[in-house]
Amino acid sequence: MKHLISTIIVAFATMMVSCNSKNIKMEQNFTTQKVNFKSENQNIVGLLCQNDTKTKKSAVVILGPICSVKEQSPIQYATRLAQNGFIALCFDARSYGESEGMPRQFESLKNKEQDVKSAIDYLISRNDVDAQNIFVLGICNGTNEMMQVSIDDKRVKALALVSGNYLIKENMLHLLGDETIWNKHLQRAKTAKEKFEKTGEVDYIKIIDSIGTDQLLPPLPIYEWYHPWEKKAPYFAYRGGWKNEVTAMSEWETLNFDALSVAKKIKKPTLLIHGEMSDGGYEFAKQIFNAIPTPNKKSVWIDKTVHFQFYDDPRIIGQSVNEISNWFNNNIK
Repeated sequence: MKHLISTIIVAFATMMVSCNSKNIKMEQNFTTQKVNFKSENQNIVGLLCQNDTKTKKSAVVILGPICSVKEQSPIQYATRLAQNGFIALCFDARSYGESEGMPRQFESLKNKEQDVKSAIDYLISRNDVDAQNIFVLGICNGTNEMMQVSIDDKRVKALALVSGNYLIKENMLHLLGDETIWNKHLQRAKTAKEKFEKTGEVDYIKIIDSIGTDQLLPPLPIYEWYHPWEKKAPYFAYRGGWKNEVTAMSEWETLNFDALSVAKKIKKPTLLIHGEMSDGGYEFAKQIFNAIPTPNKKSVWIDKTVHFQFYDDPRIIGQSVNEISNWFNNNIK
């Protein structure tokens, strides 16, 4: 009897796996390809997602949160945009994951902006990309770089900003805790930068921790979301190369960046999507949206939604991608 029950269980499990596999094959109408391109002579590794190669398609470059890798939120958007008919590219920025770049784990807005421009170079070199219709998407901290890229690069036709952690001093004070902590982080970054420039030695800090405020991102919910990503092979190798460290000098750029002054220069069609409990809530996102001078802009406010739902909740990501797809399609040249 035990043997019979075991046989039935195994058969049922096999049937369910088979059914699930069939469902996946029926629903997954896209391919994912690992690609390489150069940014300032350093190799960048990306994931290119598309649903066919029969016609030239509009393309989207995706940039994720601070210190992120392509296997986190960026791939969630890339695969869905591919299903909606775009060629979507996400990648490990220089010094992260599989990409080259030294020092490792150096968070530089300027480097990432150049990496995005290099990603655009790569896309327009492909025969399956419509070079006249290139779009950019920034998630969380990636919104700051993408705003600047949209200003600098005339090839960008429109941009989408999702759940932005906008680098406005008041927002960063809220994130870090208070001005005393903010000043401590800024001074530490300045000292680390001067040390690196003088000696070549690199100081590192944690990105997340469950205690204290010395880490890059002190809020406990951020720790609770990112902590599982520290687990690696053999079972979690698909999570990519995320590491819980960043150069201490990185904050010299992030804490000195003024997102509001950048927003005031944006002339490209802009879609801004934000959750009620995203970083900074609606307050700072509305400051950014109101500062953008172009009349061709749209905001989408999603109530009762936390920041991390834009990272891993298929309902919120799906809603966001539909808005993004419609926005880009409406701005195709």
